[in-house]
Amino acid sequence: MGYFITLIAKYYYSDDKSIEQLSNIIKRKILEFDLENYQEYRYHNKIITVCDGLFNGNIERTFKEREYIPIYESEINFIASLPNDKQKKLMFTLFAIARYMNSDGWINKKESKDISEVFKLANVTLSSDKRNALLHELYINGYITFGKKVDNLNIRIDMNNSGDIVYRIKEFSNLGNQYIGNFKKGFKQCKNCGRVIRDTVKNRKYCKSCANIINRNNTKERMKHIRNAKMFEAHVSEIP
Repeated sequence: MGYFITLIAKYYYSDDKSIEQLSNIIKRKILEFDLENYQEYRYHNKIITVCDGLFNGNIERTFKEREYIPIYESEINFIASLPNDKQKKLMFTLFAIARYMNSDGWINKKESKDISEVFKLANVTLSSDKRNALLHELYINGYITFGKKVDNLNIRIDMNNSGDIVYRIKEFSNLGNQYIGNFKKGFKQCKNCGRVIRDTVKNRKYCKSCANIINRNNTKERMKHIRNAKMFEAHVSEIP
């Protein structure tokens, strides 16, 4: 929630506003999202702190603009050593989020639904209990650590920038599928929807569903060009 507040604050920040004016805008905009279980009084101090940080320069006022998020050779080698695809996809996603947040490896999540969004980004579908079990596996093996506060789910991973950059994340979606499609032998990622597909056909770019849609659209375009060409030819032939 803190990250969400900061994004809204940056978007509506301007020098001609006061801290009070900006905080009121943030509160109003959050209410417009109709977030489940949101209680304004719980986040009042956080909103004021963010606004104050923007005005006094302690918080960067511009959005992070990155051409890509790098994943390093050492990180890919570590991920490859994990025992199953769920762990691999989740750790790949955690590296990406942590590097984007640029907070010394911390991934700040306040509530369980925030963690569920991480799993969704990782393309790992599990019940709440199984998500917790997977995080616990990574924790007991020393791959992640948790924050000391009992009222949040902050996660920290050790960032390792050694070796070459072996992958550049340019689209921040379907991160788990990006890992499988680029680093698991025999698989690739659909160029249209991001779904993982088996690499059984040379030069295959799309999953079956997307391929059918694209083929239908291409056929429609071809038929349109043919009709237009015939209409043009007919029109030319009528000219004396």
